[in-house]
Amino acid sequence: MRVNIPEALSLGMLHDLSALAGRERLSFSEVRRLEWEIEGGVAFTPQWLESCPAYPRMFWRSRSGASQTLACGVAASGPLAMLLEMLKSADPGVRIFGGQRFDAGFASSEEWSRFPSTYYFIPKAEIIHSGGRARLVVNLVPGSLDLDDISEWIASIGGEMPLPRRSVLMRWDQPNFEDWSASVDSSLKAFEAHDMSKVVLARKSCLELNEPLGPFALAGIIMSSSPACFHFCIQPTPDSGAFLGASPELLYRRVGERLESEAVAGTRPRSLDAVEDARLEAQLLQMSKERLEHRLVVDALEGTFEKLCSLSSSDDVPGVLKLSRVQHLRTAFQGTLHEGIDDATILKAFHPTPATCGSPTKAAFEFLAHHEGFDRGWYAGPVGFISQDEAEFAVAIRSMHWRGRQLDVFAGAGIVYGSDAEREWMELEDKISGVLNLLVP
Repeated sequence: MRVNIPEALSLGMLHDLSALAGRERLSFSEVRRLEWEIEGGVAFTPQWLESCPAYPRMFWRSRSGASQTLACGVAASGPLAMLLEMLKSADPGVRIFGGQRFDAGFASSEEWSRFPSTYYFIPKAEIIHSGGRARLVVNLVPGSLDLDDISEWIASIGGEMPLPRRSVLMRWDQPNFEDWSASVDSSLKAFEAHDMSKVVLARKSCLELNEPLGPFALAGIIMSSSPACFHFCIQPTPDSGAFLGASPELLYRRVGERLESEAVAGTRPRSLDAVEDARLEAQLLQMSKERLEHRLVVDALEGTFEKLCSLSSSDDVPGVLKLSRVQHLRTAFQGTLHEGIDDATILKAFHPTPATCGSPTKAAFEFLAHHEGFDRGWYAGPVGFISQDEAEFAVAIRSMHWRGRQLDVFAGAGIVYGSDAEREWMELEDKISGVLNLLVP
């Protein structure tokens, strides 16, 4: 079936879908997936979600850029285990979207109190752009057959809202540099006492904007400046705020029984000068501090793949992942899953990694609870999607919590023996510089 947006997606057509679903007498566990191809050459943009009256709203773009999705409304939501059970009898292609806090067991601060600790859902509607074609998908389950909100959204799609003039009125960091330096010093003492070998300290840079900028409009702006990343934005409710980012790091990808992941750790800045950029890359590959930080992540992933997979392999030596502002050491892993391993098990095995927490994980978690000084929320947690045939999750770094005129931008740095507080602070600046440059006129 072929349709044009917005003209042919009429209220009558979507009401017909509700009637169809009612006649199907679906059992509770079934999810029906109905799909239409979109014609008309409308430019795909995450900003379309700004006009959607249905919640949750979520934008997802794969790191390759080959697929991007606008998802909205709830066909089903709840614990991941329940949704995975529903997926077993759902139509092929039905996907679960969502994610969770870095530490789902940690009590939320006031800033994150309206944002769920863990949130997974099967959307009521998706617009998917993949392989050079665009599709409208509607997921139907008993008890979720009212599509008036989706009809209203589809009818409004067409032009884009003008973006406000962007500027930052005020910025403050939590922790400030003095407190950050104290935490780095405490980390180094813990290494000397053999309590830890690595900890990832994060910082929250709080920005007050001159006027509100919608989260999905902001996601579109960020996406245009950082193409080689996963892009995501999730807004569970009208008053929850939104969580968005441009992450370079894959947590895991599953295609059938094939499992992929990567160690991304160790950082140097980029330079517009090719000679200087090559010198910085050589530093990254040779510096003992960067190689130690990366090695700890590689060792942890080797253990995870041994536990989950019957066969596994990894790169013999790390390569370099080059982004617009920074470059990282990267080692790729792949394997074949043991029979019966589901995505809930995979998520639990991978999150968190030493790349976002530290090593050993338990000791690093306890250290962060006493020394980091703020609530990470969903920063560095898993975010992505699951279907019967595949799953893909990013590590939600290079991310931010949107709350109208306030934007909390997160970044972290791996601290190991030999780290210097001032240099690690400047690494945080390198990591958020792309967002700051987009917001400062």
